[in-house]
Amino acid sequence: MTTPPRHGVYRAFINLYPPTFRRHYREDLVQHFDDLIVDRGMRSACLRTALDLVITVPNYRLERIVSQQHSATTLVVIISLVAAAGVISLLTGVYSGLALLGAATVLALAQRNALAKALRTPVAGLRRRRLRISAALAVVFVFCAGIYAMVIGDTWTLRETVLAGVGTVAMISAPVFLVVGLLTPKADPHLVG
Repeated sequence: MTTPPRHGVYRAFINLYPPTFRRHYREDLVQHFDDLIVDRGMRSACLRTALDLVITVPNYRLERIVSQQHSATTLVVIISLVAAAGVISLLTGVYSGLALLGAATVLALAQRNALAKALRTPVAGLRRRRLRISAALAVVFVFCAGIYAMVIGDTWTLRETVLAGVGTVAMISAPVFLVVGLLTPKADPHLVG
């Protein structure tokens, strides 16, 4: 039995869904589309299906992007940035930076379960990526510290502020990514696909 042309167009639209969703539901969606054509007519089926695609495709795509792993990575970045902002403000004499350090600590403690689950999820190459990021941040810190030591003068300029800020962020983030990378389990290449 050959697929009618309308199914070919609809199958092309199904490709907008994430791959896992397509593998599980492609045939069911095509069958539902065919049933809609029989029950409601071609025009009504196309309108209802178009509306469904406009609503559900972005939802499934967003759901895939905001997975547990991505959420935990975003959380680590946010905690690191808040902590770095606190350290930078303390280094520049703004003692309200203690509040930022406190907020970073509270956030890390409140989300420790989500962070621990994400760290323990074996993902192919994730450990290696985290360790590479840590090494790159360490190089950035050493570079900034060296340049900072060579250019610091009697007056504090924007150049010194930028070097101190970038160096401080790298100094804080490098050990964070190192610890996270070391705590990330190695993925079995035979089990992770």
